[in-house]
Amino acid sequence: MNPVSESPDRLQNIERRTELPLMLASFALMPIITGLYFWDLSAVETRIYTVLEIAIWALFAIIFIIKLAIAPSKLSYLRRNWPEALLVLIPVLRPLRIIAAIMFVVRDASRWRHLVTFETLIAYGIGIVLLAATIVTTAEQNAVGANIQSFPDALYWSLVTVSTVGYGDHYPVTVVGKFTAVALMFFGIGIFAGIVAAIVSAFSDSR
Repeated sequence: MNPVSESPDRLQNIERRTELPLMLASFALMPIITGLYFWDLSAVETRIYTVLEIAIWALFAIIFIIKLAIAPSKLSYLRRNWPEALLVLIPVLRPLRIIAAIMFVVRDASRWRHLVTFETLIAYGIGIVLLAATIVTTAEQNAVGANIQSFPDALYWSLVTVSTVGYGDHYPVTVVGKFTAVALMFFGIGIFAGIVAAIVSAFSDSR
């Protein structure tokens, strides 16, 4: 056995470097899988979403196999990282993959609860924007009088809302959509305050 290739330090380094990309990939899975099952997609959109899903799954699989290969204890690693294992091991069961993606994000959220950095705030900001756009697309696409009828519309609305700009050209008409909008506005205030605090803290530490 090669002690270098299975070094715990090397594993921790890889986990640290891949944590943010994997979290963003997990967030991206939410609209992709939801769209494939619940949205009225065109044939071209379906192909695009399918390719993106396969690409994200391949990313998870490659990184997971590398980390498992260098882990000193394979069984212990699987026990600690079972949400990530689920994302890789159930490629056919798409609904379960989105549940596994959520569990992966929640696991990392608890891991980072004491580490608020600019990067993590941006990651969670992107995640909440994608999640809100996914919920609103699902709730609004067939609603009477809705003007948000596609994911691009919902994504644009989500970005405008989280920034607290609110142009008003797109807005939800369903109860679910309105509650999502309120939550997103409160989150937008919090995330921007956190980003400013992280930037100020970084400048203070550099002095």
